[in-house]
Amino acid sequence: MLSQSKQNIFSALEQAKHRVNENATPSLFPTDTELNDTEYWLFSDLHNIFGSSYTGTARELPINITEQTSMFNDFEKMPHTLERPKNFFEFCNNHIVCIKNDYSLDSDKKLNAPDARITRYACWALMKQHPNRIFSQLYFMMPDISFKNLYNASYKFSRIYQRSEMGIVDMIANGIAYRNHADMRAFNRALHRAFFYSASADKIRDFYKISGSVFNYMGTQSLLARRLALRRAIDRYDANPQMSFDTFLNTACVELGNERTKMISRTNRAPEHDISRTSISNLTTELKKLEHAFKQKFMPQKLR
Repeated sequence: MLSQSKQNIFSALEQAKHRVNENATPSLFPTDTELNDTEYWLFSDLHNIFGSSYTGTARELPINITEQTSMFNDFEKMPHTLERPKNFFEFCNNHIVCIKNDYSLDSDKKLNAPDARITRYACWALMKQHPNRIFSQLYFMMPDISFKNLYNASYKFSRIYQRSEMGIVDMIANGIAYRNHADMRAFNRALHRAFFYSASADKIRDFYKISGSVFNYMGTQSLLARRLALRRAIDRYDANPQMSFDTFLNTACVELGNERTKMISRTNRAPEHDISRTSISNLTTELKKLEHAFKQKFMPQKLR
């Protein structure tokens, strides 16, 4: 079902793609417009694909894109080896062109309404501010990629987001244990056994030949399962001020065991089998290199 949802997004973005020169008539001495094959997407199309929570509203154009993204920082760090615009205003005009257009927005027909053409780089910047939209970020970062390869890449890099989110709930759970003067090692051992059963952290490290925290090598599915289990236990603890720490620990262990069972049923893989030999830090470095190469190529593009 999740794969189908991503397929729908991929297909919609492919259909919504335009080029500056798509309507230009070839001539003997082509103009800059005729030669400009810069790709762009309409804001109205992105809004219908992703929703206003990810794109902002048409009334805010182009402020909702320039202020909420990394575009200003990217411009400031833009190497002088690239064709650098004179100022940030010119840089924005290269990537976002506000227009008037007729379109449907949330099934509401708009006539001569604010819209914008947005380059591949600006679309990526818009998605970059939402870490959970790694599929969409990679779509804009990797031109001409097939759906299968895009899906596999997004699955791989989604570990970064899931590890970050799991780290938050893990910190909250440990905070509860600390405030209740628990033995922190015993607390975390209990959580580990509930989720990984007999596979101790040392056994997992030895088998996969990894070092450091097992959390930094867990796969997307195991990270998600552990996060959901701890989140539910924390929510129950927060909702019941009378809950004792022992009850909280028992609740967390039960939830972890339940998520383990669900994961095995869903993926035919136990958490201790969903381990990567690539650490989160190495994966993050790989993604940053991809982003750097992408920006080097697409930041100099111009819509006009």
